[in-house]
Amino acid sequence: MSKAYRYYCKAEEIMVGVGFIIIVTLTFFNAVLRLFDNPIIYADDLSMLLFSWTAFLGADVAMRHLRLVGMDIVSKKFTPKGQKVLALIVYTIIIAMLLVLIRGGFRIMQINGDRPFNTLASFGIGYGAVTAAMPICGIMMIITCLTKIGKLFAHFGDDAYTLKSEMAREDEGLGEENAGVDQIPVNLDEPKEVQ
Repeated sequence: MSKAYRYYCKAEEIMVGVGFIIIVTLTFFNAVLRLFDNPIIYADDLSMLLFSWTAFLGADVAMRHLRLVGMDIVSKKFTPKGQKVLALIVYTIIIAMLLVLIRGGFRIMQINGDRPFNTLASFGIGYGAVTAAMPICGIMMIITCLTKIGKLFAHFGDDAYTLKSEMAREDEGLGEENAGVDQIPVNLDEPKEVQ
């Protein structure tokens, strides 16, 4: 992975973490201040703005770390090359869906972009700031998909290579991301393992 791409990934992860912390903090303090009839007027709208960006950026981070929901019941039955071909097909379908999302996102920005965004309108923020998350993060997810496709093509002849094993090496020490990657599957017919 190039140094610039690593910085890009790290910056995106930091933005997701900071966005999440701000949303939780704002919501908590606003709830406490409502008890004293002194809420933060901009808190709900700012949380909605941050939520749209954090959710889409978080989806890209999850895709990069292979943490999106997936089932490998079918793909495990394929040969290693068959699994790579299936992954290439899936990433191609994801890119096609993201292109639809990006097109729709730009269309929504054209229609609603100039509309004032509730209490944040006094700061010059319109709905365009919220709806821009969809196409911009869609483009970022396409970059992630193209990176995965590039890795699959680069290691297509290597039957031992999988995206999951590479992510386990890159994410080593992060915790749950490595759970089960190197373990032998449990045999439920074996009474000793079920206990």
